[in-house]
Amino acid sequence: MKKIRNKKGQNIIEYAMVAAVVSAAVVAMSTYVFRSVQATQQMIAEEFRKQ
Repeated sequence: MKKIRNKKGQNIIEYAMVAAVVSAAVVAMSTYVFRSVQATQQMIAEEFRKQ
């Protein structure tokens, strides 16, 4: 019975670690997405200024 508890605890820790890695990746990626959106908005604004 003790082995079953240890496996459940291990599974929970593994899922938490995967969730943490995915969350960190999303946060890191959001910076680059924000920069890309900002650059696109700047290009659009410059096009409107030309006209």
